[in-house]
Amino acid sequence: MYSYLNKFLLVLLIAIIVTPIFFGILGFLLPSFGYFPILDKYEFSLNYFVISSNIPGVSKSIFLSFFTGFVSTLLALILSQVIILNIFETKLYKLIKKIIAPLLAMPHVTMAIGLIFIFTPSGLFFRIFSPWLTGFERPPNFFIIPDDYGFFLILGLVLKEIPFFILVSISAIEQFSAKKIFNVGKSLQHSVLSVWCFLLFPLIYRRIRLIVFIVIAFTASVVDMSLLLAPSTPSTLAIQILQKYQASETNSLFIASNLALIQLLVIIILILFWVLIEKIVSHKLFFTIFVNCLTFKNNLIKNLTFIIVSILFFLSLLVLISSFLWSLAGDWYFPNFLPKTLDIQNLVEFFNENKKIIFSSIVISLIVSLLACLFVIIWVELTDGLKKKRQYIEWFIFLPLFIPQISFLIGIQSFLIPLNFSDFLVPLIFVELLYVIPYCFIILVPSLREISKDFLKVAASLGKNKFEILIFIKIPMIMPTFLLSVAIGMLVSFALYTPVYFIGAGRVTTLTVEALNLALSGSKQDLGVATFFQIIIPILILLIVGWYNNNFLKWKF
Repeated sequence: MYSYLNKFLLVLLIAIIVTPIFFGILGFLLPSFGYFPILDKYEFSLNYFVISSNIPGVSKSIFLSFFTGFVSTLLALILSQVIILNIFETKLYKLIKKIIAPLLAMPHVTMAIGLIFIFTPSGLFFRIFSPWLTGFERPPNFFIIPDDYGFFLILGLVLKEIPFFILVSISAIEQFSAKKIFNVGKSLQHSVLSVWCFLLFPLIYRRIRLIVFIVIAFTASVVDMSLLLAPSTPSTLAIQILQKYQASETNSLFIASNLALIQLLVIIILILFWVLIEKIVSHKLFFTIFVNCLTFKNNLIKNLTFIIVSILFFLSLLVLISSFLWSLAGDWYFPNFLPKTLDIQNLVEFFNENKKIIFSSIVISLIVSLLACLFVIIWVELTDGLKKKRQYIEWFIFLPLFIPQISFLIGIQSFLIPLNFSDFLVPLIFVELLYVIPYCFIILVPSLREISKDFLKVAASLGKNKFEILIFIKIPMIMPTFLLSVAIGMLVSFALYTPVYFIGAGRVTTLTVEALNLALSGSKQDLGVATFFQIIIPILILLIVGWYNNNFLKWKF
């Protein structure tokens, strides 16, 4: 009887993931062909493909999405490996998670705002060299951000994704005897770079390949960072879709849906292109060429990339510093490098005016994260007996991350419109779950499945049922990982912009949405304060979890 119930519950969990995905895809797929019964459109047509192809600048938008997605993912992956190989087997390697926690916790839109603080005409970059070198007594009348080809968007994505790749790579390293392989390679007189490229990285990449594909899909379709850092004439395909969706014409929804379908095709082509590059890199001929280029004694490439990484790390710190300075700045006129006065009055006023938004941002992220962790725990319990068959069904969990957010959410919105919700909080929580569950899954599942069976057998021999074993044995044993999963889930939910914009529909808003609105239209002081709260709240969440783990947990192994 239990096996049938087990299968039913497993199918139910899969349906929770697959059903909204199905309707989300259907919701933009059908309108892209002109079929949308809500607006009395019942005929299928290819007309909107013609209309979309004739939109001014759409070809450049497609190129920008492809180019920024590919280059940012490639650079972030390479540079993350450079960082790890330079600190591997050092004291810094043990502390790396704590060092990059603030960067990992920072929402994408916050990184974009920080770059604006640095590179706008009145930003820190021009203040450093003015007036002693540039002669500027006033901000120059030209802009370097955003640029025409999305290089600043790539920079922002690289700065944000490097910490993520470092964490998942470290997690992958812990799954095999990396230290032993590393020492064997060095004993054969190979350089550290050679050992990493030829021996360790292939093993790491095999374990993070799925995550690389997820990053590709995200970077090629990101909305919030593109609004601030991408060129506007034209912008990326995601912004073209957003602009069409916001237009008041009847046909705008159909054009937006059609562009969403095109964006999905771009993501698929981009992933296939990446797979092709994998095949080329793994070919023996490429290996021979690479060995000839990378001599065992030449550290030029390693040193050069390490210099680049150091510059990026300094830039990330500058993003944090500039955001904090603007949040506390009183009078800060160009070309002064530092504000004349620092005052917390801006912080107090912003908090008092936006308490409800800040509170709702934290509560929504906490609810979503706890539900996601609960989902993962139930999933592991139900799939415990499937063993090898698990890999054939667990890819469903990661499916939402492969679909461009804006495409998927336009589709979901199409089905929510007829339901006429008075409050969109419940649909928002449900949609955010789809994006948070995969991250909680990555963190929680290995710990749950690596619990020694001996503990469970002893508990069973004492008459404990499966529910009691889960509550009193398994969860206490993985409590540090569970709390970390809750924290990471909160950070992911806290940083989401597109789901709140589309599903919240203006009735539910969060700090991320407010920060982006201020970035597009507000003063730098207000924007700095919003950015301060976006940085400090995730950091506090991580610090609270770390403090609790160190002081109150009884089960430590």
